[in-house]
Amino acid sequence: MRILVLGGTRFVGLHIVREALGRGHEVSVFHRGRTAAPAGARSLHGDRNGDLSALESGTWDAAIDVSGYLPRQVRDAAARLEGRAGRYLFISSCSVYDGRDRAEHDVGSPLQRLEDPTTESIDAVTYGGLKVLCEQEAERAFPGRSLSLRPTYVVGPNDTTDRFTSWLRRVRRGGPMAAPVAADLPTAFVDVRDLARFTVDQAEGGATGAVNVSGPAEPTTWGAVLAEATRVLGSDAVPVWVPFELLEEVGLDRRALPMVTEFSFRGGAPYAVDRAALLGLRYTPLADTIRDTLAWDDAEGTATQGLAPDEERRLLEAWEARSGG
Repeated sequence: MRILVLGGTRFVGLHIVREALGRGHEVSVFHRGRTAAPAGARSLHGDRNGDLSALESGTWDAAIDVSGYLPRQVRDAAARLEGRAGRYLFISSCSVYDGRDRAEHDVGSPLQRLEDPTTESIDAVTYGGLKVLCEQEAERAFPGRSLSLRPTYVVGPNDTTDRFTSWLRRVRRGGPMAAPVAADLPTAFVDVRDLARFTVDQAEGGATGAVNVSGPAEPTTWGAVLAEATRVLGSDAVPVWVPFELLEEVGLDRRALPMVTEFSFRGGAPYAVDRAALLGLRYTPLADTIRDTLAWDDAEGTATQGLAPDEERRLLEAWEARSGG
């Protein structure tokens, strides 16, 4: 197959390109040139906010859009590929769903709607709604030939967001550690390598519409994830479950605990993955994700997330004072 990846030099795109090359596909990567494309891929230099001329020639069996965040970006790229790409796969997000109070989101659940659909300001409020509009642009340009893949948090090697990785570093350090809200708080994420493998599977196949790409294999909680990390890393870390409001009381933003979403229910999976299972989604064992992520981080990562030691100490002292020790 000839595959075009729009943004294939970092994290998700990087792993998709590697997976496609490993299967013997011919891969072209459209990118700005700030980071090198993987060896074996053809580079097409340009900018989604300006120069798209590199997309005006060539044909591909499938285009995989990893870097579309604004509907304009998807519309402009898709317009240039119309008639020259067989299918359009858009890497979207489970943030497209409206509300956190449902027990489970499936592909038919209500979607976010923006008050101002013309906005190009990307933040926590607009991100999901903009992804909805991006999905619609992809389907409009490739009717019946587009697939929107909706991952949850993506974790694993090469994750420069440092969200999940910061938790693993903290577990490895050991001792009492501030942990999010409650042990039974649901969480959902997918190993980047599983997402990449699944995405290339769908480029080779014919699925259309939308699909959630979430994990781990079984519904899980923060308590279970941190317990597994403690076991795998041989750590003596002991989670201290603190409420969100305590962060604000000691002058910290709740985002200091990355990846934590306040789902209002317990005992289930936040996102339905029945369709993904039917389409062949397979999971890397969580223990392998933990080991491989930290191995990459030790070699190449940069710590940017999580509580600083003095911040965590203030938080734990405040919780001890409130709870009476």
